[in-house]
Amino acid sequence: MRRFDVVVCGAGISGLLIASELSRFCSVLVIEKQPRSDCSRKFWLTKKDCLTSNMELIDCVDSEWDQLDFVANDRSTFTARGQYILWDTRRLESYLINQIHLNNSEVQYQTRLYGYQPLQDSISAFANSETFNTSLIIDCMGHSSPIVNATNSVKILGYHHLYGRTLGLRRPIAPIAVDNVILSDHPLFLEIMPKSGGTANVVMISPSASTKLSKVLVDDFNFAITKTHYADVFYPLRSSEELQGIVPIGRMRKRSLDRILFFGEAGQIHPAASCTCLNRMLKVYKETAKNIEHRLLTNCVSAVGLSDAIPQTSLFSQRFHQNLFRQLNCCSSDQVRSMVELLHCLNEKSLDDLIFGEVGFGHFIQTDNLRRVTRARNTIWLAPLLQTLFNL
Repeated sequence: MRRFDVVVCGAGISGLLIASELSRFCSVLVIEKQPRSDCSRKFWLTKKDCLTSNMELIDCVDSEWDQLDFVANDRSTFTARGQYILWDTRRLESYLINQIHLNNSEVQYQTRLYGYQPLQDSISAFANSETFNTSLIIDCMGHSSPIVNATNSVKILGYHHLYGRTLGLRRPIAPIAVDNVILSDHPLFLEIMPKSGGTANVVMISPSASTKLSKVLVDDFNFAITKTHYADVFYPLRSSEELQGIVPIGRMRKRSLDRILFFGEAGQIHPAASCTCLNRMLKVYKETAKNIEHRLLTNCVSAVGLSDAIPQTSLFSQRFHQNLFRQLNCCSSDQVRSMVELLHCLNEKSLDDLIFGEVGFGHFIQTDNLRRVTRARNTIWLAPLLQTLFNL
């Protein structure tokens, strides 16, 4: 039996981030059930200010943009202006793994956690044929976490499914956060993030009640990039790398168990509607690591002691995003158009807070925003707001 101060389950970016920071002052083992090649099939866009306290990661940035387009089915467009960065997922992954190794900690792939046993002064993690003894397990296994599922720690509201490819660009194109390119009675959004080197990350995103990838999503993606007005933008599929992911959306019932802490998507750190997970993690992972260090030193690793280890957004912000996700889960193309129209009514800070940061009730009563929304007679935001205020 091998002993580590912390065992992190999941070698996605969230697991590697917290493990790299923790490895600076304690021994860490990261275990991951998949091969390394299958762990980084998502990509992330964040605000540039994420770099303020993470300048050591600057070489992991792929591209910088000063605009983001949101496109409705009738091709009406809202262009957000700001400072955005697209991360190079593979480069970020490699940097974090290297830091973990430099700090004499380990990352072990194709090692599946299948059980654990709390002991008097530690906890045992059972993975493949090995048993690891540790003071703390950090669960970063996302939607497939057996710990979350077995302990009913999250009330699942649904999932964001992402399917797409890295494609070659025939011509320059501005970054597109949302394009409801195919008319539909259910949500379907194309996202296009141009990269350095003449390629782009292109995915189709759709909310779903199930973890099963729909063949319709794959077919719609292939149609969008080969048969629509995007057909002359991308090189053929044969030259592309597949992108895929499932982001769980839910309400946390338990943020921690005795000697177990939920982090990343398993801990619902991401804003439910926008799923900009990395932005929030880059803001909190260093503070979270310091909090964990303190709790390890003081042996304050009970469920109660760990419950506030991760800085949380306000309850209002969490609930509003969850209710906005519920609305997105059943909206039609006509309603998507109303959402794009609503964006014209928001100032830049309000929009950035909605997508990347923390939205509060004050955003809805700002004079300029409210005046523009009233003039536009746009009511698409009322349902999630009222559901949040009355805790529905």
